[in-house]
Amino acid sequence: MLAGPGLKGRIARQQAAAFARSTRSISSFRPQISRFSPRNSKVLGGNTSWRAPVPFIALPTARFNSTSTTAPTEVTPETQPSSELDVSNIDLTQIPERIGYLKDLGLDYGWGPSAIVEFMIEHIHIYSGLPWVGSIIATGIFFRLAMAPLFWRAGDTSARLANAQPILAPIKEKMLNAARSGNQVEAQKWRAEMAKTNANLGIVPRNTFMPLVFQLPIGFGCFRVIEGMAGLPVPGLAAEQFAWINDFTVADPTYILPILCCTVLHLSIRKGGETGSSMSGDMATIRKGMMYGIPAFSFFFVAFFPAALQAYFLTTGFLGLLQAYAFANATFRKATGMTVIEKLNPVQPSGSNPAEPNRALRLITEALERENAKLNEAKKIAAEQPKISFIDRAINNIKESKEKLTKETTQKMQELSGQGPKKNADGSLAEPPRLSEKDRKLAEDYERRRKEEEDWKREERNHARREAYRQAMERERQRAKAALNKSEVKQ
Repeated sequence: MLAGPGLKGRIARQQAAAFARSTRSISSFRPQISRFSPRNSKVLGGNTSWRAPVPFIALPTARFNSTSTTAPTEVTPETQPSSELDVSNIDLTQIPERIGYLKDLGLDYGWGPSAIVEFMIEHIHIYSGLPWVGSIIATGIFFRLAMAPLFWRAGDTSARLANAQPILAPIKEKMLNAARSGNQVEAQKWRAEMAKTNANLGIVPRNTFMPLVFQLPIGFGCFRVIEGMAGLPVPGLAAEQFAWINDFTVADPTYILPILCCTVLHLSIRKGGETGSSMSGDMATIRKGMMYGIPAFSFFFVAFFPAALQAYFLTTGFLGLLQAYAFANATFRKATGMTVIEKLNPVQPSGSNPAEPNRALRLITEALERENAKLNEAKKIAAEQPKISFIDRAINNIKESKEKLTKETTQKMQELSGQGPKKNADGSLAEPPRLSEKDRKLAEDYERRRKEEEDWKREERNHARREAYRQAMERERQRAKAALNKSEVKQ
């Protein structure tokens, strides 16, 4: 019996059960050290933090009553607690992949878009068995499909706005004219009229911005998570290979992926963007600058991103290009219930008459002859000019496009700020003022100087009148004083 039936006996029996493998030494049990720590049983699984195991200090063990009372031999614990953790020998490849694996590696973004993206990539990788790059691409496809209804509404609203321009343009012009003239009451009236017209036509302007509201945070989250996975790097991602890419955690050394990304972006903008809506005529030059400027500018950034991030951009960009081509197709719009963009009928010349085909043919012939004359003249001028190389011509074309883009952008900003040329209600340019801006300033300066001269002359006349009045009053006082003195002398 272990130490009798009392409290000490129960403690001894519990210790004996807990350490079944203990060996008997004469009359006592040697103190045992637990080989497992309950708090660190799954260190590689990620359930606990990276801490050194704390040794278990056993309580004094019981002895048999019949044995000697000699003190038990002390055994020094084999494991000593350490104050600092040495992570240099930690092998990340030995951590099992499971839900929460990225957080175990240190990629913990809390709550927000980045956490949602991390959740999707990890679950797709674990449950589908796809490699990490495949999971990243599948996540991009998932988010593009999830935002497809938002792009559908944006494309429908853009088409409705384009078709309603003949109705909305005069109202907008009247509203801007009222705002320029400072008549806020009239401007509010036309603003309410525009809102009413939009409601009647089923136009919801905020639908055009909703894709951007959701696309920006999700895109930032994908960039942040994939960049973090490549920078760590995740062992599985660094070991994956595909075609000419041997490591997805570094940039593509052949620059094929960045070039494909920029090409897809160029084609998407050229087709009208992800909503498939074409820009207005006055924005054609700006669109041309965007088609070549944005892809060229973005290449210098995408070229240095990890290949996994480049693959994500290429996937989402290609889906955006397919969406742009689909939304620009009238058959697809009719099949999905989207509003079809109507083409404006060209305005016939005022002098043309369908009943007179010979006259119309003559007008066309004369127009062609004038165009040919202009082309011949341009060819003569070009022949007289010295020949320049292809690079110089490209540079000159870029300069001309830049100047034209700057001019049109300035005009557009002036129109929006109320400083541009005034237009009539039908959208045509109003008659220019009689005086130019310089002549008007000169006239205002002349009027100001004339007003100052008139004020000075008026003040001079008033001063002379006040002085004459003062002198007259002084003479009256002198006469009154003299008369008073004479009367006193007589008395």
